[in-house]
Amino acid sequence: MYITRGINYDEGNPESYESVYLSLNGDEKKIFDTGDFVQDWYDCIKYLIKNGFGVADSSVVNHFIMDGAPFDSCYLSADEDGNWELIYDEYVEDGIEFFVPEGEKFTWEELKDKYDKK
Repeated sequence: MYITRGINYDEGNPESYESVYLSLNGDEKKIFDTGDFVQDWYDCIKYLIKNGFGVADSSVVNHFIMDGAPFDSCYLSADEDGNWELIYDEYVEDGIEFFVPEGEKFTWEELKDKYDKK
């Protein structure tokens, strides 16, 4: 199965954000549309992990951030002791990319507490 992740918004205008979507084999879409980008991204990652899917990001993901969306990237990664942590301000090759509101520096536990709607 080929899965791409994208963001529904009017390119050039991040304030027009609508949702995060998964395109399955180029057609069928799974939509995450709470209206809160951080929540929708979190829910999308949770869905992918729960279902054992890998994903490739559409170029629209980078466009959304480069268009000035007010979010910072961070990467979930395990430290040397196997504890999960969010790494800010650097790319982590084997990490899972999350987004947080610009200027926020959540710990992994804080991000889960706020966005994991079980």
